Amino acid sequence: MTDCAKDWVLPNGFTYIASTAGHYGSWAKALDPLTAARNAANYNGSSYPHFVSVWYGPDETSHVTDMGGLSYASESADKMVPVGFFEVRKNSIKPSKDKRCTHLEFVEEWLRYFDRSHQQWVKHQQEQ
Repeated sequence: MTDCAKDWVLPNGFTYIASTAGHYGSWAKALDPLTAARNAANYNGSSYPHFVSVWYGPDETSHVTDMGGLSYASESADKMVPVGFFEVRKNSIKPSKDKRCTHLEFVEEWLRYFDRSHQQWVKHQQEQ
C-alpha cells in the first residue's frame, strides 16, 4: 500500500467495488457496499433505475476496467466476494429481481468465476 491513505480502503486492505458497467457506465470504491453502489449509480446520471454490481476484495489487486467489468488478480481470487447485483433507485437500493440478471444469479456466477480463476492459478503454480 502507498504512503497516502485511501479513504475507500478498510484497515485490512480490502474495499467494496461497484460498477454500473457498459461503455458509458461508472464505478466507485467505498468502505461499505451501499455507499459504493449509491456512488456508482450517482456518477452514472440521474435517470433511474441503475443496475449496480458490487464486489468485496483487495484494493491493490482489483479495479474496474474501461468497459465496467471487474479486473482482479487470479492469485487473490479466493479472497474476492460477490456482494450482489442491485437495483438502485433515487431513494432505495434492493437486490435485483430483473429477468436479465437477478441478485442470486450474479452471486452464484461470480463465485464460480472466482473459484475457477483461483484453481487455474494454483494449477499453474504447481506446474512451475
